[in-house]
Amino acid sequence: MSTNRIKLPTTIITRARAEEILGEIATLTIEQRAQKNELDRELTAAREKYEAPLTALGKQIEEKTALLESWASANPAEFPKQRKSIDLLHGTIGYRTGTPKLKTLAKWTWDRVLEKLRGLGAPVAGFIRTKEEVNKEAIIAAVTAGNMLVGEERQFGVAVVQDEAFFVEPKLELQTARTVQEIAK
Repeated sequence: MSTNRIKLPTTIITRARAEEILGEIATLTIEQRAQKNELDRELTAAREKYEAPLTALGKQIEEKTALLESWASANPAEFPKQRKSIDLLHGTIGYRTGTPKLKTLAKWTWDRVLEKLRGLGAPVAGFIRTKEEVNKEAIIAAVTAGNMLVGEERQFGVAVVQDEAFFVEPKLELQTARTVQEIAK
């Protein structure tokens, strides 16, 4: 089984051909945007169609879950010993223990906790975290502002670099006008 592939030239020889190819890119970009816009319209319509019923169902589920939670807290004897859940005909209900987390006491802030830990010194030093990292933005700012000679940053083992990337930015307004004129012919 053979497949016929169209071979594109690997180089553009004339500016006229470059203009032609850029025009083709502009036309393709306009078509791509039109397709994306149509997709967005259809997705929005589908979301709008299902959003209200899904919201209503979610609200009903929340209300019924609250009813079951109220029943479970009022009837702890229904739960088997040493278990936090109970199997019912249509599923299981129960309580899950979350992962441990710290919460400040009333009238305490995290800054006050940190201050208190610093005051206690060595016995709780492991409770204070210090994160050191390279301030890349400061090095770049120093080089670009002229506070550091270009290349001087190399003594730290880094270099300020800027990549250059080729881009194509078609003028879509002109192409749209050309496309409309071609369709009118």
